Amino acid sequence: MSTNSPYSDFQGTLAISGSLDHLRLKRATITVIAGSNQGAQLVVGANPCFIGCSKECDLVLDDGFVSRKHIEVTPKESGVIVKDLASRNGLFMGSVGIGEICVTESATLTLGKTTLLVSIEGEELDIPLSKASHFGKALGISVAMRAVFALLEHAAQTDVTVLFEGESGTGKDILATSLHQKSRRAEGPFVVVDCGSIPENLIESELFGHEKGAFTGATGTRQGAFEQADGGTLFLDEIGELPLELQPRLLRALETRSFRRVGGSRTISTDARFIAATNRRLAEAVRSGQFREDLYYRLNVVQVRVPPLAERPEDVPLLAEQFLKRSLRDEDAEMPVDLARVLASHTWPGNARELRNVVERFATFGSTNPRLLFGSTGLVESPETEPNEGSTHLALSGLLDLDYHEAKRRVIDQLHLTLLPHVVEASGNNISEAAKKLGLPRTSLHRMLKKLDL
Repeated sequence: MSTNSPYSDFQGTLAISGSLDHLRLKRATITVIAGSNQGAQLVVGANPCFIGCSKECDLVLDDGFVSRKHIEVTPKESGVIVKDLASRNGLFMGSVGIGEICVTESATLTLGKTTLLVSIEGEELDIPLSKASHFGKALGISVAMRAVFALLEHAAQTDVTVLFEGESGTGKDILATSLHQKSRRAEGPFVVVDCGSIPENLIESELFGHEKGAFTGATGTRQGAFEQADGGTLFLDEIGELPLELQPRLLRALETRSFRRVGGSRTISTDARFIAATNRRLAEAVRSGQFREDLYYRLNVVQVRVPPLAERPEDVPLLAEQFLKRSLRDEDAEMPVDLARVLASHTWPGNARELRNVVERFATFGSTNPRLLFGSTGLVESPETEPNEGSTHLALSGLLDLDYHEAKRRVIDQLHLTLLPHVVEASGNNISEAAKKLGLPRTSLHRMLKKLDL
């Protein structure tokens, strides 16, 4: 297991028998005692957390001398490990520079112009762990995922609102679907609204529906997601992308479980369970004024932080083998040793979605060449053929055993993986400009990039 993981001491037990059913950690709190964010506080939970100036961090510092991800804080049974992430200006205890330190009692640390008090409290965090290595279709043998599974096993017994937070590609949608399928609402509808891919002028209609004539093009009455999800579950994916001006209406609908269609006067009630997901840190979005605080607390009844794949490397072989079986349509398929070796050397910035894509490329082309598996500058080159300068080749041998639609999907995914990043980069990372060059609607390009985690 990675040395960055807080669970190294438990690796053997978990991997072999999964007998550990609780994780006990010292409770730790980090408080900014000097600097522009004085008073800000971070409670360290079961997972590693990050401090820096990036909005992706758990504690965001407005300090020009602090790097984007400056330090990592990892919980241990006796305290926390604080590690400098090759920052620009370093981490200090007093006048002594520190690369990594295990803090077992309260200590003061400095990064940039900010001073932190790391408080190790006497009480312990008692974190239940599931005995299962899966929750629905979600898989994991790591402590981090078994903690997620245990939390969801309890949440599935109620209608409590759940908020999933985690990087893109970590499987938040699979966990949300599994939560619905294990709940008492499993026989009801599961309605998904992707708040990040719907044009702003259509989001309200998508959520609440509209009456005939409500706006240009509304030729008939249409039910929205709230109405469609009655008796089941409404999954608000990428909730952090919801425009600020629509958030008050969503809040009212969540609180009253009622709404009006666009252009309508009749109040309609819904009996739906609500689940939301985002790849943003919503608490930071609240702090920066990009997300309403009251809506955040309405959604954040049970918060589930889905750990990135880099924090649970022991899950990589399990997931990869499952992806391989699906790709080859062979339940007896086993992970080749050379493929396992290549996968173990990667850090997976694209998480499980990237892992799935890599395994599908292996299943298609039968090569463990890292340049092929992890993307190249041109169309995928045939492992058996050296291309001439300026030419591209597409190996077809791995596609011959697939049906037409599956083969077409893989070829198109590879085309998108090759073409889209170059067009976006050439457009100065302007999605609207890139979409115009490609002759695509902006929302379609956004959806393609999200699917491929580009």
